[in-house]
Amino acid sequence: MYDSHCGLCTGVRDWLRFQPSYLDVRLMASDSEEARRMFPGLPGGELAVVSNDGQVWLGDNAFIVCLWALRKYRRWAGRLASPMLRPMARQAFEAVSRNRKSVSSLLRLKSESELKNRLHEVTIPPCPMK
Repeated sequence: MYDSHCGLCTGVRDWLRFQPSYLDVRLMASDSEEARRMFPGLPGGELAVVSNDGQVWLGDNAFIVCLWALRKYRRWAGRLASPMLRPMARQAFEAVSRNRKSVSSLLRLKSESELKNRLHEVTIPPCPMK
């Protein structure tokens, strides 16, 4: 589950959709009606992974589990979870997570809701060919 109002989060979601994986990965907006119904106790706006048997990982742990599910990145998940790299992986994830809006802006990543709002601001002139 991801924050659908964050450009970085929706960009990562789009990237995940096209990655070959060892597992079936189902992506769900944390603020969707389905997510609230299925997982009422999970915090919204935070990366979360829920397994088929109900195990839950949040934040940096969820990020590592996402990598672990992917064919090209399972080795990286193992490395990032190692005792030597785990503290740095946690700090890096927390730094990016705290600054998601700035990172989204810097990379010009917009969520669907941001794009929708922007498009509503566009005035389309009438067609002169009437």
